[in-house]
Amino acid sequence: MNIRDLLPKGCVTLAPLAGYSDIAFRRLCRDFGADLTVTEMVSVAGLNYRSVKTTALMRIAPNEKPSCVQLFGREPEQFGRALSHREVAAFDIIDVNMGCPVRKVFGHGEGSALLGDPERAAAIVRALKKGDKPVTVKMRLGITDTSHAVDFAKAMEQAGADLITVHGRTREQLYSGEADWDEIRRIAAAVSVPVLGNGDVRAENLGERLDGVYGVAVGRGAVENPQIFSGERRLTRFEVFMRHLEYGVEYFGDRYVTTVLRGFIPFYLKGIPDIKRIRNAAMVCKDKDELVEIMRQVKE
Repeated sequence: MNIRDLLPKGCVTLAPLAGYSDIAFRRLCRDFGADLTVTEMVSVAGLNYRSVKTTALMRIAPNEKPSCVQLFGREPEQFGRALSHREVAAFDIIDVNMGCPVRKVFGHGEGSALLGDPERAAAIVRALKKGDKPVTVKMRLGITDTSHAVDFAKAMEQAGADLITVHGRTREQLYSGEADWDEIRRIAAAVSVPVLGNGDVRAENLGERLDGVYGVAVGRGAVENPQIFSGERRLTRFEVFMRHLEYGVEYFGDRYVTTVLRGFIPFYLKGIPDIKRIRNAAMVCKDKDELVEIMRQVKE
């Protein structure tokens, strides 16, 4: 299966976001035209230990075609064993997280720590390429600087990666400063596989971001505005919220409202008047009906 057959040039995808890109939100983004949605990162160690929490991350929405699971870890053999799990087999594409900057992940030699160990990173890609699915890599520009970014991307291509998504910051930057799109485009020009650019993609700069790359992966910009994939706001923010609520309750029950959905509220309200009052009320509500009434005040 060729990755270019699954993802057209100019594609706009949802980047994996821990705590946000669950099945409900991915389904919502697909409704609005996302070309690909990627799961929250799934631990290969947790998968191999049959963790209930881990396998719960791997449900696929009915409109997720093609589908993509993102795996993280540090042991190539664990990635290889992951291929035998039915949950992984259900996905069309496997993505490897080589960009997560959080201390707990980095400290275990996973995520962006792999940027400093290209031989191990390449071995992970090779282990997954023993399967029959396209393998993609999500990377950053480096740990503390960008001097090895192109070489790392080339190493992933040589190991067999079918596509590379590049977040335009180093691990050290976390999410501060601006994403370096010049560096992203330099990587795209240096490899022959498709490169998706990631970092600071918003509706107002989407066309500009697509220049010089195969496509883009939208993260926080999609949390703020899931309709970014459709190119226009066809629904009000309240209508988007209600659809998200419907999907969340369908998959997780009413507890989704207080465990997950409230975390989206500051993003959904960004840029509207009286945001503080509505946001504060929403963040302390205790049930679904109360939250709906609070959000009904949003008229845009």
